Amino acid sequence: FRKIRQKLLSENKLRKYLIYAAGEIVLVVIGILIALSINNWNEDRSKKEQLKYIYQTVLEDLNTDLNNLDVPIAFYQNLDTTITEILTTTYSTSFLDTINESNYKACIPCKSNINVFEPFTSQDKGFELLKDFKNDGDLIGMEDKNLSQDIVQFYTDHIERLDVILGIIQSEALSNIKYYDQFPWYTEYILGKFNRDAAAFFLYDQTYRNKAANYLLLAVRNYLRDLVAYKKDLIELKNRIEASSIILDQ
Repeated sequence: FRKIRQKLLSENKLRKYLIYAAGEIVLVVIGILIALSINNWNEDRSKKEQLKYIYQTVLEDLNTDLNNLDVPIAFYQNLDTTITEILTTTYSTSFLDTINESNYKACIPCKSNINVFEPFTSQDKGFELLKDFKNDGDLIGMEDKNLSQDIVQFYTDHIERLDVILGIIQSEALSNIKYYDQFPWYTEYILGKFNRDAAAFFLYDQTYRNKAANYLLLAVRNYLRDLVAYKKDLIELKNRIEASSIILDQ
């Protein structure tokens, strides 16, 4: 190209030289455009691989949560049955007379049921990766943008609420057990020994029944309800991610 340009200049063929120069510029521009296109393709491919890894991590988190949810859901369903039965049953004094050291441990309403809880901790590694990925640049396409926004919204809606309610339940449970230490039977109760006064308190005391009603409201009417809703939405989101083009693209 340099030799051709020098020859045209030496022969004083300006018009041909300008045509040649324009052609050379076009070739350079085409080369730049091709390079940019390849670079953009590589960047898009890299983003797709990153997003695919993030979605796979989110799926792993959701599968772990799905397996772990059965334990707390079953726990609070059982607690619902127990506390509801306690609150809707009137125990006679003759019932207390049947309780002794041999059958005390089997008497569920004779003991506190409002200082026990089963925590649930969501796995959020994929969620944190997705937040960083969204902050780092544009997503691949509209489908991925919508799905990613829904994933973020899913965690934002559920996890914060679950964590807040669990914190309240834990605080309430500790407060309840702290309330018992004012009574003479507290030490024996903590040691698991039968004490008639302790059993009478849990069977008949109105303050305890009120506390049990409040615990039912927190642990069952709120936390259990939200755990069940989380599981339902989790399954729907899991199915959407598994059917997404990013995951299906091999």
